[in-house]
Amino acid sequence: MSATKLLVLGVVHLSGGAHGYQVRSELQNWRAEIWAKIKPGSIYHALKKAAADGLLTEQAEPGNSGPERVLYHVTAQGRDEIVELVRDGLRRTHDPTMLDAAIAMLPMLTRADAIAHVDERVVRLEAELEEQAKWREHPDRDTPEHVRDQVELWAGHARIELEWAKSLSQRLSEGAYTMADDPGSWRTVPDHLETHF
Repeated sequence: MSATKLLVLGVVHLSGGAHGYQVRSELQNWRAEIWAKIKPGSIYHALKKAAADGLLTEQAEPGNSGPERVLYHVTAQGRDEIVELVRDGLRRTHDPTMLDAAIAMLPMLTRADAIAHVDERVVRLEAELEEQAKWREHPDRDTPEHVRDQVELWAGHARIELEWAKSLSQRLSEGAYTMADDPGSWRTVPDHLETHF
């Protein structure tokens, strides 16, 4: 649910306000149903829940030829929630869906904040690899061989992710991406304007 919440809040905010079908359409364009496992119904549920929690405002508008539509805007509390969810997704290991959502919303952080949380991920991955190496060197005799093979797979994933995280931190340090504290970032876009990213 955190990944869905992050993506829904992020799309509403970066759009300057959106209807549910616009959020759904944007996330479908990103193919989020594959990498974030988002189902259309969960988008509408996330919008309603975020509004109930004070993260979004709801404004009823007349529909083109049918019932009223609801226009959502992110509140200040919602913007804070987006930032915290991105931070959490960057530092939390073993949750690829949340990491993917955090990367999709990475520009919501300042450059220094993004680097700090990616670097925290690096430290956690290095610690996990060290722990896995010790376990592989001295496995419990009762652990089946195929389970030991599984640990090799996990270690392989962690090594690749570690390389990627170090590379991302380096690219951010060199100025990659327009981050929240850069000119032209989402913070400089008035809330009433629609933006496309």
